[in-house]
Amino acid sequence: MAGSETQGSSGNSHLGAIVGWGSLTIATVAFIWFVMGQLAVGWEGRNNEALDLTWNYQAPDLPYKLKDQTIAVGNAARAKGGFVGVFNWSAVQDKGPVYKVTLIWKDGSATRKATWTVDLEHKTVSAADDEAKGFMTPVAATGGG
Repeated sequence: MAGSETQGSSGNSHLGAIVGWGSLTIATVAFIWFVMGQLAVGWEGRNNEALDLTWNYQAPDLPYKLKDQTIAVGNAARAKGGFVGVFNWSAVQDKGPVYKVTLIWKDGSATRKATWTVDLEHKTVSAADDEAKGFMTPVAATGGG
């Protein structure tokens, strides 16, 4: 009789272990799914924030914020008899909190394009190409665009 009670106890402990480990597995999967969802969400659709961060960025040597630099470049070109204008800004998410912000504008009959890399998490803006670097130099040094 004592042997059959031990066997019954042993059988119940296996069932408890299976239910316990199964519950733990399900809880772990649910937790991972929740955390991954939280990490993935939050950076999408923040194009306007990337644009605003870029527009308000002021490079160390630049007397203006980037959005105001468009006015300075246009005015300098007009003062020399040229035309620089029709500025069009856009932002596209690259990966996670990183966005690519692009400025396209007319310089006489030519179309020019500059791109910045914007990290929303760290609130940083950096030139992604030579056009962006050139656009961030003072107007007097560039000759107006």
